[in-house]
Amino acid sequence: MKLLELIGLPVYGIETGKRLTKVKDIRISNDWTITHIELEGRSRKGSPPPSVSWEEVTACGEDAIMIANDTAIRHTEAIHIERAFLTGNGALKDLPVMTSEGSQLGWVADVYFQPNMGNQVTGLEISDGLLSDLLEGRRRIDGTSRLKWG
Repeated sequence: MKLLELIGLPVYGIETGKRLTKVKDIRISNDWTITHIELEGRSRKGSPPPSVSWEEVTACGEDAIMIANDTAIRHTEAIHIERAFLTGNGALKDLPVMTSEGSQLGWVADVYFQPNMGNQVTGLEISDGLLSDLLEGRRRIDGTSRLKWG
């Protein structure tokens, strides 16, 4: 599954069956694990946006994300070691991907993970520009053990 597929998905509470909110962004730690799902919703001026810790997610499917109830939603400060996928300083999407020799491979277009196997990122989808994507397709880098944050 790709992270872009999660953006905009509804979040439901299992106890009530009600739709609680939608996914706005995903938080990723420096060791390539998904830590939080940032949610749409009102936050008081100056307070952090609502989010759900990945441990509170009971199911993650193609059509929705399930949590136990609305008490899993918190307004917690973004942890300094996390990066957002779409927004903020150091967002992962569109970040350049370079080799250790200094050659640019492209830009991060999406991030792969297996929701049934936990919260570990399993690879990156790399774009080399619209024309290249259309003619040759996007490339995929499997595994994150060799990848370093720059």
